[in-house]
Amino acid sequence: MANAYPNPDPALWPRFGALSSWHRLSLLLRDRRYRRRAASGDGIELTEAKPMAAPPGPSDMVLLATVKDGMATLPSFLAHYRALGLRHFAIVDDGSADGSRAFLDAQADVAVFTSNVGFRQAEGGLLWRDRLVERFGRGRWYVSIDSDEYLVFPGCETRELSAFVADLEQAGLKRALAPMLDLYPEGPIGALEPPENPAAAPTEICPLFDGSHYSVDDEKFCTSIRGGPRNRLFGITMRMTKFPLVFADDALAFAGGSHHGPLPITRNFAPPDAVLLHHKFAPGAVETFRTIAERGTHFNGSQFYKTILDSGDFGPQTDFRYEGSVRFSGSEDLVRRGFMRDIRN
Repeated sequence: MANAYPNPDPALWPRFGALSSWHRLSLLLRDRRYRRRAASGDGIELTEAKPMAAPPGPSDMVLLATVKDGMATLPSFLAHYRALGLRHFAIVDDGSADGSRAFLDAQADVAVFTSNVGFRQAEGGLLWRDRLVERFGRGRWYVSIDSDEYLVFPGCETRELSAFVADLEQAGLKRALAPMLDLYPEGPIGALEPPENPAAAPTEICPLFDGSHYSVDDEKFCTSIRGGPRNRLFGITMRMTKFPLVFADDALAFAGGSHHGPLPITRNFAPPDAVLLHHKFAPGAVETFRTIAERGTHFNGSQFYKTILDSGDFGPQTDFRYEGSVRFSGSEDLVRRGFMRDIRN
């Protein structure tokens, strides 16, 4: 059943991901097919080029990420997750040439990994994530994220991520669904300059996001939310939902699933319990889009990026503002507006 998003009534959250018994059975069969077809990873090597100063304890969370030329966001990215209480980061550097590798090597709490293959050959990095889970062990929670995604959950301004994990565990959940909300500035994106403080929150320079014109439905991989400025201006119907927080039991697998829904897919149908602030239009975004399109390493040969660039309407002059733009003002406002539910008792 399709639902309205943002959700206007908290009482309607149980409708999100409410599947019939037949639908859940079909998901179990689909999950088996996806596991059988998953790439084996034979011949793919992942080397720990630089370890963390202190390895994680048995119950410590570990953040997993892949980076290629990520200096536009890495300082603020690490600052954001450290403020949430994260102390262990495992990051695959995919041949960065902008100083990202040297920056990561200087971070005591970051383990840096390299590979003999690139992002695309590693199934969009999914095989790397599975290898990292095996390296750091199952039976723990992982933050599985991109370096331009900033996790926000109810009360995150005053609560660490461990408190949110406790909420999820009390609710009987093993992962959290979160839509990406594309952030954009108050003017043309080409006018953006890097902040004086590289670790400043992305909302200091890109404080706006779309407050309307989203759709939500249950699709093959997950409860899927689509919309945002890329859809509104360029007709891009990208799936915006991800699972940035997952518990790694024996059933979890990234390969065979999707960036928008790891296996088992039966766990991917639910209301959003968090939000990802997506710093897609950081300073230098136009050139970043061109580079991604040329590399062709993202979904379907980076087709979404190529479509935006081919529209002729994307460039330094692009201004994403419209009458429904909303200024980010904190997690409680996102709950009130219906972008995520609050499962705290």
